[in-house]
Amino acid sequence: MSGARRRWRWRLTATACAAALSVLSSALPAMAAGAVGGPFGLSPWPNSHGKAAAYFTLNLAAGQSATESALISNGGQTMEKLIISRSTGVTAANGGSSFSHAFQPCSGAGCWVTGLPAAVTLPVDTGEKLQFTVSVPPGTAPGQYLAGITAEAAAKPKPVKVGSNGKATGRAIIIEQVTIAVAVTVGPLSRLTTRLEIPGVSAVVVGSMVRLNIDLANTGRTFAHGAGQASCTVHGVRRAYSFYVPTVLPHDRAVITAGLPRLAAKAATMPCTVRIGYGSGLTASWSGTVTVPSEATSRIVRTGPGDYSVIPVGGIPAWATAMIVIGVLLLAAAVVLIVRMRGRRQTG
Repeated sequence: MSGARRRWRWRLTATACAAALSVLSSALPAMAAGAVGGPFGLSPWPNSHGKAAAYFTLNLAAGQSATESALISNGGQTMEKLIISRSTGVTAANGGSSFSHAFQPCSGAGCWVTGLPAAVTLPVDTGEKLQFTVSVPPGTAPGQYLAGITAEAAAKPKPVKVGSNGKATGRAIIIEQVTIAVAVTVGPLSRLTTRLEIPGVSAVVVGSMVRLNIDLANTGRTFAHGAGQASCTVHGVRRAYSFYVPTVLPHDRAVITAGLPRLAAKAATMPCTVRIGYGSGLTASWSGTVTVPSEATSRIVRTGPGDYSVIPVGGIPAWATAMIVIGVLLLAAAVVLIVRMRGRRQTG
C-alpha cells in the first residue's frame, strides 16, 4: 500500500488455459486533488484540505464501531455502473498485502465492514460518497487486521480475441476492479507484539542463478515488513546479498526470494545466515546449511521486449507459451491506453 494514488487492477482470464494474469497499476492522484484518471477510482474521502489518505487506518477497541466515507469516482468516457463489495486482506505468496473474497460470502475482518451500497451509477467525471461502518466484534483479540472495499464494473465484457498460435486461439475477458484497504488496529498499538520468524531456508536454481527461498512467519500481532541480508560461504569465500521483505500480516506466512547473482550453481551445500531487520530494532535470524539442487529446476525465457518469465526446465506447451506472450502484449496495450487517457485528461 503506497502513496495517495488510485489503484486499479485488470484481471485477464484466458479461456484457453483457464488461468489468470493480473496487473496492479498506479494511476493519477485522487480526483479531489484536481485530477482524474483510469476507468474509475476508490479512495478515502478527502479531508478539509482536499487531500485523501492512501487507505483507511482505524484504531478501535473490541466491541467498538466507527463510520467512515470513501470517494468512488468515474474517470472514464462513459457512464459507469459499479458493483461494490467488502473484501478480506491476505498476505500474497511472496509477501505484500492482497485481497480475497470480493463478491463472495465475507470472511475475517471483511465481515466487519457493513453499510455499503450494492451498486452505484456514475456519470462521466463524477464521484459519489460511500458511507460505511466498521464494527469490531466483542471479544476480538488485540492486533492489526486488514479488510478492503472492492468496486468492479457491473457490465461483464464480452470475450475478445487476443491472439492465436496454430489451431489454438486465445480469448480474454478483461475485468476492471479496484480495492481500497481498511486497516484496523484493535487495542493500543504500543502493547501489541511484533514478531517475525524464519522457520527455514531452501535453495533453487533458476537458469544459472541460485536463489534462496526464505520461509517467513509473522507470529506477532502487527503488520510487519523489513530489510534482510543473506550471507553464504562457498569454497571459503563469504558473499552477502540484500533483499526486501514486503508486508506479512499477523498469523500469516510468505516465501521471500533472495537472488544470489554472483554465486555459481556448483556447490552442493553451503552454510548460510539470514538476518531480517524489522519493527523497532528487532531482528529475525536463521543459520544453517542450504543444499543447492544439482540441476536447474526452472529457467528464464524472454516473453516480450524487456519481459521475462520463469518456467519449469521441462518446458511448457506451445499454446501456453503463446498465452504468456499474448498476455504480455495485452498488458502492454493496457499501459498504452492508460498513458493516452492521462494525456487526454491533462491536455483537455
